[in-house]
Amino acid sequence: MVKKEEADGRSHIEYKGLSIDMEKYQVIAFGNKMTFTAKEMELLWCLASNPGKAFSRNQLLETIWGYSYYGDTRTVDTHIKRIRQKLNIPEDSEWDITTIWGVGYKFEVKDKK
Repeated sequence: MVKKEEADGRSHIEYKGLSIDMEKYQVIAFGNKMTFTAKEMELLWCLASNPGKAFSRNQLLETIWGYSYYGDTRTVDTHIKRIRQKLNIPEDSEWDITTIWGVGYKFEVKDKK
């Protein structure tokens, strides 16, 4: 993984097959430019900038939607589902967004074997 954060607030993360640029609000996955909503972008950024860290649905709601959000925690599931559909992550990808059953989600970088 290559992670770049510049002092002027511009942020960019790269994994093999994935580039996330928060300044441009742009995602390129496996050579394709993707269009994401603001919440999808923030959710993907939150997960990808913390590889291996498991986030509960509540943690993601508080981080992305804020403490004043009164909706259902399943909104996180809906957003993750849309992100996965858009990214269309191949089975041999070196990274994935995995479900931690009963907890939430994490961005997982797979070990090369």
